[in-house]
Amino acid sequence: MLFIDDKDPGLIPRVLCTILDSCVNGVTLADPDMEDLPLVYANKAFADMTGYTQEETIGKNCRFLQGTDREQEERSQIRTAITNKEPIEVTLRNYRKNGELFYNHLKIIPLFDSQGKVLYYLGVQYDITTQVLKEKEIERLSGRLASLKNSF
Repeated sequence: MLFIDDKDPGLIPRVLCTILDSCVNGVTLADPDMEDLPLVYANKAFADMTGYTQEETIGKNCRFLQGTDREQEERSQIRTAITNKEPIEVTLRNYRKNGELFYNHLKIIPLFDSQGKVLYYLGVQYDITTQVLKEKEIERLSGRLASLKNSF
């Protein structure tokens, strides 16, 4: 869907920011024309999820959320997708401002202009920590159950 803006040229960005700030998931925009693809927008849900204010986030590449936990295969998958200007979905181990681990299901979508040039990379972040921890607990209990069955 395209917006036709014959009104105030700043109306659409203001309306979109209001809409995005009411979302429950994190939403970010990274600028591919700037060095290191820094964030130029982060909504309120992103700040709530990470514990970082918008002032602490804007101008940084999102990888700061990984802290020192850089050995994640998904990082190279993201680099490849960005190089190829393709969308990608991955789950990363990220860390809140207070150091707490959370699992971030990240969807990155390149946004193109009419000439096919990437204007921004849209990032949508889903905190799936509860789901991941429950899956790990199910695996642990299933393993325990299997070992108990084998002992009989």
